[in-house]
Amino acid sequence: MTQDNEARFAEYLVAHGYVSEEELARARESLDGRSDVVPVKSLAQALAQIQAVTPNQVRRALAALKEESTAEQTEAQIPGYEIISRLGRGSQAVVYKARQVSMDRTVALKVLDKRVAQSPEFKERFVKEARSAAALSHNNIVQAYDVGESKGVNYFVQEYVEGTTVADVLRERGRPFSEREALDIVIQIADALAHAHSRGFIHRDVKPKNIMLTPSGVAKLADMGLARQASDAEAAMAEAGKAFGTPYYISPEQIRGERTIDFRADIYSLGATLYQMVTNRVPFEAATPQQVMHKHLGASLVPPDHINTALSAGISETIEVTMAKKPKDRYQSTDDLLMDLKAVREGKPPALARQIVSRAGRFDIAGLEEGEEVSEEAMAKEKSAPAAASKTGAAATSEECPAWRILVFILGGLLIASAILNIYLATR
Repeated sequence: MTQDNEARFAEYLVAHGYVSEEELARARESLDGRSDVVPVKSLAQALAQIQAVTPNQVRRALAALKEESTAEQTEAQIPGYEIISRLGRGSQAVVYKARQVSMDRTVALKVLDKRVAQSPEFKERFVKEARSAAALSHNNIVQAYDVGESKGVNYFVQEYVEGTTVADVLRERGRPFSEREALDIVIQIADALAHAHSRGFIHRDVKPKNIMLTPSGVAKLADMGLARQASDAEAAMAEAGKAFGTPYYISPEQIRGERTIDFRADIYSLGATLYQMVTNRVPFEAATPQQVMHKHLGASLVPPDHINTALSAGISETIEVTMAKKPKDRYQSTDDLLMDLKAVREGKPPALARQIVSRAGRFDIAGLEEGEEVSEEAMAKEKSAPAAASKTGAAATSEECPAWRILVFILGGLLIASAILNIYLATR
């Protein structure tokens, strides 16, 4: 296997979830001539040796890559475009760097996998992604140019962004972003989301891999594959009960497949992304995607400033409010989130986050210790107390002033009245 083919093989395995980046790194150690591991001749053998993949999975991946290479000859003949190089692939599509002949400009040409294109659902989602992107015009959103089909090949043309992704930077550095750097990036993406939300679109897959970074420091939100209009009742009905999103960054309501998902799901995912950017850890870790999602639903979030003690309390509070389990306990607009993010960047406290926490009750959510949890029962009791007092004033009074104390007051009053009466009679 040549070096180029090996890179494509690794990329395919990761994109389709056969192996993780960590398993890939371990396997590559076998190829580096290390003395403490058994040497192997290929990456496929190394992965099989650490039991990351099975021989059948290797065969399927190699067959798919062979088919993909044949398909590329067809894809290279899409009218009006000249393919320059292959940029990468995801689980459903391959992306090329290409030249749009009519405009003489470099573009990103996204081609839907032929096997995936056989599914009407995926084909429709691919076209919807292009239309969603085309409906949005913002400097921090990757722009859409064209969508079409040629000789059975479905393609989507978009702005070519020179640079990398937040996910790539985290992996290459092996350490978190500085607070200032992370805020500069996330403020741009929050602004992009505010633009999308104001036009009725929710992204539903905000994550480090979908944030592009240019050499000049511009952040761009990419991949509108799961985006839909919040008002699309038909799509909401069809998707009810299904979890759409990426496990490490998905909101609780997306996991439950709720029909009423809105912009606050994006706020949660952006918060999870910022969490990883400033800690170099995902918010919740577990052995399987199902276990990760279960933690999103019920596990306590370790405050980010408990992991990275160099962080300010303000950014930690902001992240925790974005990642509140219930949408009503998060920011109620993306513009509100932007206000707090900008305040924290300027060294000021996140005023809106503190108001939200204050409204939630006396519990200092931002100050929870690692692993500490506010019970649902306690929260319910805290919220119901004022209502009960307003409805039954007498009951509230008896709770604050026990019956025996009231009886003492009455008896004391009678004794005083009796003494006054005796004095009055004696003076007559």
